[in-house]
Amino acid sequence: MRIKAAVVQEKGSHFELKDDVELAPMQADDLQIHMVASGICHSDEALRKGDAEIGYPIVLGHEGSGIVEKVGPEVKNFKPGDHVVLSFYGCGDCDNCLQGKPT
Repeated sequence: MRIKAAVVQEKGSHFELKDDVELAPMQADDLQIHMVASGICHSDEALRKGDAEIGYPIVLGHEGSGIVEKVGPEVKNFKPGDHVVLSFYGCGDCDNCLQGKPT
């Protein structure tokens, strides 16, 4: 499936909107979200600039909102049509997560 995404081609290059990015196949625990809004945070900007080691080209971004289109067979708490907010990943097990402070 082809999608539109903001791509960073190489370290230090600008975000470039492309409408021919191949989306990876869904895994059993994935959600496919129709994005309604997204954001680029300071972590994404740091990776774009090359402040951390990462492979390029890359699609950055982990903040946004949208509507669930598909769910993998192992997904239990979401269904197509659900409205969702996307943010960073918290493990749910460490002391900070258990205290409600995953960041």
